[in-house]
Amino acid sequence: MRPTETNSKNSGRRPWHRDLTAFAVGLAVCLAALFVGKPAAAQEFVLHVEPAVAFWVDEPQMSRYTPVFYFAVRPGIALGRVVSLQWSYAMLAVAAGKDYDDSSSGHFLLAGIRLRPFATLRPKEEQLGGLFVDFNLGYVRTKDLNRFGFDTGIGYGFQVADWFSIGPAVRYGQIVQPAEIPNRDSNDAQFVTVGIDLAFGPAYEPGAECPAAPECVQEEEKEDEPVVAAALPCTNCPDDDKDGVCNAADDCPTAEGPAETLGCPIEPCGSKPLVVLVQFKYDSAGMPALKEGAQTMDPVLDKIAAAIDRDPGCRVCIMGFASEEGPTSYNQTLSEKRAGAVQDFMAAHGIQESRMPTVGVGERCPLIPSSTHVLNRRVEFRRLGAGDSCPTDCARRPYTP
Repeated sequence: MRPTETNSKNSGRRPWHRDLTAFAVGLAVCLAALFVGKPAAAQEFVLHVEPAVAFWVDEPQMSRYTPVFYFAVRPGIALGRVVSLQWSYAMLAVAAGKDYDDSSSGHFLLAGIRLRPFATLRPKEEQLGGLFVDFNLGYVRTKDLNRFGFDTGIGYGFQVADWFSIGPAVRYGQIVQPAEIPNRDSNDAQFVTVGIDLAFGPAYEPGAECPAAPECVQEEEKEDEPVVAAALPCTNCPDDDKDGVCNAADDCPTAEGPAETLGCPIEPCGSKPLVVLVQFKYDSAGMPALKEGAQTMDPVLDKIAAAIDRDPGCRVCIMGFASEEGPTSYNQTLSEKRAGAVQDFMAAHGIQESRMPTVGVGERCPLIPSSTHVLNRRVEFRRLGAGDSCPTDCARRPYTP
């Protein structure tokens, strides 16, 4: 960075292969940190890449060098939504100004901390975006000098995917110059960078924070335990149609039907929308299998498929729903996947997909209060008239021919 003599205009070029070697070693050290071992479940690896342009803000650098290229790789461990620990390798490529011939580069190996002060105010799925500040300090190598350095930055990430954000970043860096080195300028080298922060991390998984919450523990049903049997008990309660579903939970208290359809007859092509409590697990679009290999919903869905097949003029909309846990946008996608899973089941039974379009409603239409989440993980079959498309409202209006 600095010439051997402070008044010299030609100090010679540093061999290019040394800079390339230092760059490769520093980059390898930082990338290796990603594979040292996975931390605890509450921690996640993140990676920040930061290309930028650097400007000197002190003398003699401002007079001797042009704006330079800065590039940093910062792998880290997110300890939570707000705090991350990180390592940094950065390279500062220095270009000599007019009348000078001492282009060089600096290499930084630093450790630091990154904070996202408003992370708890953002949706949980936006784990990378938002305002951030960081501070890093450690070792700097410039030409033949080993020195101490530090930097601090501020930026803002716009999360464009579950695993990626991008945004502007501004940074101040300083290389400390020991005063006792003879024939060297004693001023610290100071620079400012303006660049882009590219952040990479694991996609958000709803329920990852659930194990500590009692209500989440209650949602862990056994693989072969029918959800509906636990959700709709009928013990010492009125049951006029004697179908095993209490009147209070029976959508059709005067007609016999299974618990999986809230006590209603399996008539998907009838005038009344058919609610089906498909056995969806928490954060899943799959129907659990019993030990002998049969799915718990097979008998009910088999009868629904047969009823649709018997009526060639019957078109039904398969509507998917989700319970309230997790982010709204994620629940919307999950409800669409659930509707698609049931459509696939029906298509395997010979029903054309054009006769059973799908739609996801997300968490917007709970069947009952959220204290019993399993009943809100469901699908509904609503008969469609000629030319009708799937509804997206919550009202279960009867079909009118």
